[in-house]
Amino acid sequence: MPADVKWIPYYDVQGAPKSTTALSPMEHNQAVPSQLDLTDLSAAVKSEYVRIFTERRDDLIAVGFNGLLVTICWFLLPNSIVNWLFTLHGPLAFPYFLEMWMLGDTPATNVAGRDAVRAAQQLHDPAALRLWLRAKHIVMWSFVGPVGAIVAIVIGLVQDRYDDAAAAATVLLFLPLGVLSVAAWIGIWMPYHPQKLLWRWRHRSDWRAALVRWLALVLVPFLIVPAIAVVLLIPSLIIWITAHQGYPPQQMDMTGLWIGTAVSVAVSLTTFAWAPRVAAKIARRRSERLHLYLSNPEHG
Repeated sequence: MPADVKWIPYYDVQGAPKSTTALSPMEHNQAVPSQLDLTDLSAAVKSEYVRIFTERRDDLIAVGFNGLLVTICWFLLPNSIVNWLFTLHGPLAFPYFLEMWMLGDTPATNVAGRDAVRAAQQLHDPAALRLWLRAKHIVMWSFVGPVGAIVAIVIGLVQDRYDDAAAAATVLLFLPLGVLSVAAWIGIWMPYHPQKLLWRWRHRSDWRAALVRWLALVLVPFLIVPAIAVVLLIPSLIIWITAHQGYPPQQMDMTGLWIGTAVSVAVSLTTFAWAPRVAAKIARRRSERLHLYLSNPEHG
């Protein structure tokens, strides 16, 4: 092994030997050590793609199902229900809601609980934790950001709204990076272990961990993800509202449109760079409690 290569421990959950002796918290997770090269961001991203296509395909199923669900709701439900369900209207609002619904689920927030073993092993290494989080955000972004941008471009081409569509596509391409980076704070502060409903029913006597905590953290993404997006878009919204003054509906000053777009991209990228540092601080303050919880999936 080259001397300049740093190896971060990885634990293979599937390969654990059976034992009848008392188990440590990490052994309760049936984890045995192997090695995973996470020396740089590209290696971490590659590792995350491998994980998500092998161990956590349900993350992709959740993202795809939510995208399909919002599409059905937008195009097939009666207008009265659509107007009640969605606060914004117009063709270019659809790709925004498409992204929010794709992101508004536990893969965006429960980053530690859905990858508990590696998360537990990096709690005491802030640099490795930040790298690990950014890799996760990039991989999840790759399934959401380009989709929203492409849909916006297609709508613009169909409706001859090229400038508006290009601006919307640019915003939607980068917005998930910022949203995912902030949403991860929830999963670092209070993760939960993915368990089957049958397991939760069997452990219903421990209702706080098995039911209340789980239900709260499952529902939180649907509320917090859109709120994060709105907060990140506030500077751009102010610019766009100002640029819209004196113009007919669905029109605004082109300079204001692109200044607001550039500000949105800058805010998203800045948040992507900064938010993992906050997550690392949260992890450091709660490291002992998090390690104990993440090391044993029986905590629910």
